[in-house]
Amino acid sequence: MEPTEREIGMPKRHREHIRKNLDFLVEKTNYGLLAKECVLLGILSVQMLRNTEDLNGEIFNMDDKDVRLERHRRLFLKITQRGPTAYNQLIDALRKAKCQEAALLLESVDESGSRPPYISLSKRNSSRKSADIVDTRSPQDCEGASVSKIRNDPLGPLTPYTGPIEGPQRVIKKSNKIYTDDVVGTYKMQSRSHRGVLLMVNIMDFPDPARERKGAEVDSNSLIHLFLELGFTIFPYGNLNQHQFFEILNKVTSSSYVQNTECFVMILMTHGNRVREMDKVEFCDGSVVDMQKIKNHFQANISPFLVHKPKVLIFPFCRGDSYDLGQPKNQYNPTEPMYTLQPEELPDAQTEGISSLSTNVPTLADTLVCYANTPGYVTHRDPDMGSWYIQKFCEVMAEHAHDTSLEDILKKTHASVGNRRTKKGSMQTGAFDNLGFNKKLYFNPGFYIE
Repeated sequence: MEPTEREIGMPKRHREHIRKNLDFLVEKTNYGLLAKECVLLGILSVQMLRNTEDLNGEIFNMDDKDVRLERHRRLFLKITQRGPTAYNQLIDALRKAKCQEAALLLESVDESGSRPPYISLSKRNSSRKSADIVDTRSPQDCEGASVSKIRNDPLGPLTPYTGPIEGPQRVIKKSNKIYTDDVVGTYKMQSRSHRGVLLMVNIMDFPDPARERKGAEVDSNSLIHLFLELGFTIFPYGNLNQHQFFEILNKVTSSSYVQNTECFVMILMTHGNRVREMDKVEFCDGSVVDMQKIKNHFQANISPFLVHKPKVLIFPFCRGDSYDLGQPKNQYNPTEPMYTLQPEELPDAQTEGISSLSTNVPTLADTLVCYANTPGYVTHRDPDMGSWYIQKFCEVMAEHAHDTSLEDILKKTHASVGNRRTKKGSMQTGAFDNLGFNKKLYFNPGFYIE
């Protein structure tokens, strides 16, 4: 009797089962959640996933629905090429992504216990020899809904948020008139249907699990409630990689929502840092980009729908890795460098990641760039209560947005945040850059003139 020929890669019956049931698998799975789990389990690397998503120009002949469908199909087909353990790992990924029907379908092809043994990611990483081990610098390609159930699918259509609000809610004081300023002028904020657009991105998870931004979901809930009360159309997203972020940014700023809006606000919550005097921002896949690239998107030639409209960019994350311990009162010594905490002397609150200094960009106007800190220093976030800056901003807005301009609200926010200290004395100082933001912006919540 001839010996059974040893199969190389995924067993043929598994490959054929996936291909035969491809339409069912696509229908019964969430692409973003499944793609994330496939990367986390080491079935695909981030680069492999990106290569799979690259349709090589075919995208120009496809509508959005067809693009999502084709990427979804390619994901499963790519997995059929990922080795003898990929089938079992795929079932595990489906269960983690809560795609139970798809997992049961794949399990049905084998008798119990007949599938190849599952090799855990930690065991795979101990050998570091397999070509499909996730690169620890960029192992996550995350889907926006992974942060919480109120986040949009980055691959889905542009859909304003209409769901419920989670967590405690502040009472937002309402205006009794439209506020104006006769000296410097006022940005128009009076429409009921087109008052403003908020693009909110809250990245919580990163390649290193220890860097999870615990408590960040509290900030998302607070901001969604606040801006809904302000009459804004909201597009909230969770974990995004760099490609997804810029794709969504372009989609939102070129949409009819922004074309018709009176005001645009973007809040990007993530980790940051400062390298060679340049502010950097990090995405969920570990990729990093200069903050200036994000700000450049709002130049008139790139975002024409926002010309002459107020643009508020809020970056509440770290701009360095030093802890601002200040100086004792009446003991200033200009010759003595300020002491900063060493990495092992972590404060009781978590820190964020990166932000951006403004540069002279002549085509960038009517823009206010807001930071939770000054260059070189970290920001702070309570794992239970959310970040210092965002929570205080929401509190001040709730109390004063009905009759106070945005710049004055920011000054009051910065003053309140500046009074806080961690147990080890670390503080933070808010800041904002005015880039041709030459009029006053009043939000006028609850008051409209059609």
